[in-house]
Amino acid sequence: MQKRGFSNSMLVAELRYIQSIYETSELQNPDGLVGQFLPVLRRWSCKWLSQSKIAVLRTDPFYYYLDARTKYYDKVFLDAIAVNAKYIINVGCGTDTRAYRFEHVLRQKGVKVLECDQPKAIQIKQDMVKRVGNYGHVTYVSIDLNDDTWPDFEHWLGKNSTAKAVVIMEGVSPYVNTETFSGFLQLLARNLLSGSRVAYDFKLRGSADEFGLVGRTQRPFRLGGGREELAAFHEQLGFRLDHFERSSELTMHLLANLEKPTHPLFLEDALIQLEVTH
Repeated sequence: MQKRGFSNSMLVAELRYIQSIYETSELQNPDGLVGQFLPVLRRWSCKWLSQSKIAVLRTDPFYYYLDARTKYYDKVFLDAIAVNAKYIINVGCGTDTRAYRFEHVLRQKGVKVLECDQPKAIQIKQDMVKRVGNYGHVTYVSIDLNDDTWPDFEHWLGKNSTAKAVVIMEGVSPYVNTETFSGFLQLLARNLLSGSRVAYDFKLRGSADEFGLVGRTQRPFRLGGGREELAAFHEQLGFRLDHFERSSELTMHLLANLEKPTHPLFLEDALIQLEVTH
């Protein structure tokens, strides 16, 4: 799972689907629709997974963190609609289904969604969506965050810069070089309307430092875990740090009934929310 290609996105989709089928109560993943984005054979293999294989999955700390992370970004997405953001920008959208699961409320509030991913991945995503339905409120733009410039994305921003937006980047930054991810954050801070928000997660420096080190990614984005350091880093880029939480803390408060000794917590990541301040 080192390279953030569509194969990795499919593995995450499978885990979400498995959690939607086999987990119950607060441990159940809310993303049941993701099963429709899986090829038929992969969907059926998830449905007929043996209890022994499910038991093995549950011992992986990432397994339940993914469940909590799904719920966390669901809330970020719905909060964006509630505060009357005009656009939700989903960078590294992969097999994410929020633009489709929450279609009714998006249309009701007149919120548009921009989905972005690498060229091959975004084409696959569009093909998958056609199997599920017709979604005129969603626009697609290809983007590779390891590039130095993003002309198609910048063009879209230029045409839609007069209303507040919320940018979501779930599970993206560990696969991007430090300088280009920082440059992309700067681009957002310069071009988004003041009061717009950005939510993303990252690997903590010193935790799984080899993760994401593949292909064009030779200096994977990492940050420390101190709130003051994070606030200073993002303030220089044009943001105010609004929320900071470690992956272990997120899992504990969203999955309170998880048996901690049996299921070790995921310690590698942190999640932040920022506000554009210019």
